[in-house]
Amino acid sequence: MNLFLQTPNNNKMRSPRLIKTSSLAHDDKTSSSRMNHRNLSCHKRDRRQFPAANSPRQQNACERSINELKQRGDMGNPSSPTQYPKWHFFATFVIVIVLMVDHSGIKFPGVQAGTVEEFYYHWLSRSDPSLRDAQASDFYHERERKASHIPVEVLVDALTINIKVNGKEVVRQHNKTMQVGITRYTTAHRGVHLVVLHPHSGAPILDTYFRTWQPRATKGLVDALKSIQPGRILVFAAPGDWRMHLDDETSNFLVEFLKGWWVGDVAYGEMFVAVLTVGGPLWAESVTEIRNHTQSISSPLWLAAEVPRGPEDRECSWYSDPEMHSRARFCETYEGYGEFCDCQTLDPISPKTAPPLDTKEQIPIVIVTARKQFKVLKQLRQLWSQPGGGTTPILLSVDGWQREAHDFAGVMGLRAVFHKNPASVGAKIRINEHIKFSIFHAFKTFPEADKIIVLEDDLILAPDFISYFHQTAPLLDADDSIFCINAYNYNSFPPSAIDTSRLYREFTLPAYGWMVTRRWSMEVLPHWPILNYDVDWDWYIREMEMRGRSIITPQVPRTKHDGNGGVHVGGFEQATYMDRRAFNTDPNAVVDITYLTHDAYEAFLEREFAAATVIVIDEHPCRKEYVPKHKVGSFVIYYFAEAERDKHQGYFTLAWCFGGYERGKMEHYHMMHSLGYYGNNIYLIACPGSLYCKLAKEDYGRFVYYGNKKDTQITKDHLSPVLDNVTQIVMHYRQPPLKPLEEFTLENYIEYIPNYRMIQIGEDGYEPNQ
Repeated sequence: MNLFLQTPNNNKMRSPRLIKTSSLAHDDKTSSSRMNHRNLSCHKRDRRQFPAANSPRQQNACERSINELKQRGDMGNPSSPTQYPKWHFFATFVIVIVLMVDHSGIKFPGVQAGTVEEFYYHWLSRSDPSLRDAQASDFYHERERKASHIPVEVLVDALTINIKVNGKEVVRQHNKTMQVGITRYTTAHRGVHLVVLHPHSGAPILDTYFRTWQPRATKGLVDALKSIQPGRILVFAAPGDWRMHLDDETSNFLVEFLKGWWVGDVAYGEMFVAVLTVGGPLWAESVTEIRNHTQSISSPLWLAAEVPRGPEDRECSWYSDPEMHSRARFCETYEGYGEFCDCQTLDPISPKTAPPLDTKEQIPIVIVTARKQFKVLKQLRQLWSQPGGGTTPILLSVDGWQREAHDFAGVMGLRAVFHKNPASVGAKIRINEHIKFSIFHAFKTFPEADKIIVLEDDLILAPDFISYFHQTAPLLDADDSIFCINAYNYNSFPPSAIDTSRLYREFTLPAYGWMVTRRWSMEVLPHWPILNYDVDWDWYIREMEMRGRSIITPQVPRTKHDGNGGVHVGGFEQATYMDRRAFNTDPNAVVDITYLTHDAYEAFLEREFAAATVIVIDEHPCRKEYVPKHKVGSFVIYYFAEAERDKHQGYFTLAWCFGGYERGKMEHYHMMHSLGYYGNNIYLIACPGSLYCKLAKEDYGRFVYYGNKKDTQITKDHLSPVLDNVTQIVMHYRQPPLKPLEEFTLENYIEYIPNYRMIQIGEDGYEPNQ
């Protein structure tokens, strides 16, 4: 404890006054400290109490006062206050305390006449509010506040997303990885998470996720947001690099939908969270900014918000209809069904609205699904609006138990079966098991049916989908060499898919809507790939069970894949190939099946080859017009290939230039590929791999196209703009701000579009660049 001697600024001597302070004196050994054991210091002062003590004038006055005391001898006088013994100060302190205390109650007059114990508890409760006693009104107001608000907490970081509602965890994903390439893995929570809460109870009624670090996933995100009913509470949580494929249109939509300040200006690696009422106010919005441009990812983000509680139900006009009670209850329990749950107008979806179709047999449809009932709803709408949809039995085959699927089937009047799948969630072998389960239960559920149609839930259906299968069903009865009927064709890019009546026989995969017979199921299901056999079921069936049989495919597909990045089809595949393939829109299309049995097809091809014009490729086919862009006739092009999986480059160039699928040769008939280029029949025949190659070895140099590195590079230059345009990456990189306002509005970023190439060309042609 230091003692400071304060003197007035006018340097006039007054009686010295002792000031007690908590500051400690410098540990310097001065002469004055040697003269007295009690150091009277002018060098260490409490600046909060004596702000002027640091001025030279004040210091000089203090030193002069000490010198005067020394001259008068007061510094060494035992009567000096600084020379009193310790017991003197202690006795003085005790006397003062005794005078202050009321012995009758031991009370401090300065603390509202409370006891020492009361004073202690009063002080403790002031420093720790949790120790205060509460009144009844406090509990009432707390209950009233909780009753009128729904608390929401969101935590997002590089490895975790955690969402709590009413103190209960509704979403948690931590340190999970997913495979995105042969040797590459990424954190599974990357992208945008949407959690929709009921405005009254706070119960989650939709929990979905979009891998927006892949192209095409942003379309699914926008569609999902548009399908949410007004008045719902939405939690929008996005960790890391979720903006990579957001174009300006999507970004503007998010700004308008979320009504936020920052969602359009979030940079790469930054976290973003918003809590809002759909169609109403934004309650909270937060973003973590990367302050150091060398960082790859920002710090964790935690957001807490309280949202005013809404009404118990929306009181839609059609809710009062007794026939709509189950549908109303469904719409108050689940979200994401768009116009089906629209409060303003009643969606008239029903099988009774489907036009009739004259058929010879009933062919049930089994819809294979897991968690995409909103997509199943779209398929039902398409089925029940086309001829035959009202009389076609439908079975919903659900992978795992899901209450939403159970309730959905009940509302829509569908039969449903639930699969206790032994495979792990997310594994491709789980799909293998579920396809097998679905086919088995379809024939078991409909014992009178001889054929079924297998339909995945992520497909868009053509308006003649049912009619197409009924027209082609007789082929399965007439020809045992036909394995199944497909609604899809891989070699169907414009302009090679025009004729809706044309069908092919091909060695391909059962895919995206296909029809099989009961006899087929009894033959193939016992030989299905066993559990834990890490293969894709379709490739396994093609290699092990087809045994030379053919699959009927349409030139113009009757289904279109509509995925946002899944186990089999990622966002890149969806954007670059699935979205570009043709799709029939004619509800009255009629197919020709007269030439599709084995012998009839061979005779048909013989006539085609005899009348066809043989094209000799002497210049790159993407630069020279070998076939007119209007219907003329048939053409044959020979290319060098020994087998389906060889490394030769000729097919790669020919397939791209004439509208085929250059990534693979699997869709062929004895190594002969059929394309409908602008209505013309083009046959790409492999030599010597195809039995239709009748050329002599010595004629190969004249008629056979081999391809070379130069042609491969030219093909790359032609296809890259097409593919790269739909996979373009737009990066926001945070930069040091030029002024504080720029940082506050998050405008301190640069927009960078990398020179990204979707494809790489190697010695063996096309290779995807993951």
